[in-house]
Amino acid sequence: MTAVAVLCWVVGGVELVLSILVLVLAAIPGALPSAQAGSLLASSIGYLVVALAYLAVGFGVFRGVDVARVIVLLASLIHLAVGLYTALTSEPIAGILSMGLAIAIALPLWIGRGAAWFDARRTPRP
Repeated sequence: MTAVAVLCWVVGGVELVLSILVLVLAAIPGALPSAQAGSLLASSIGYLVVALAYLAVGFGVFRGVDVARVIVLLASLIHLAVGLYTALTSEPIAGILSMGLAIAIALPLWIGRGAAWFDARRTPRP
């Protein structure tokens, strides 16, 4: 197990809980500020998709398959886009932190020990 897998589990779990919470709050009239309700709803749907992808890969559903790296890369790109959208529309700090997490997850997939965990053709180094 690598730091990338743990990061996928943690980020996926937190984003899943928070996106579901925002979706529940969006269903309650007056729970969210009306000026930000649309952007928060769009962001939470994007984060929900990313969370499910991270959790699926983190728990080893695609472990050892090259497709897993591509899925996490696509999820990280979506995560980056949603973070940029969040930063520009409602919460600048949260969006910047989200973009940083997306980069921190995607970058190790192509280099080092994280790449070995996802790539079936490589053998992990001790």
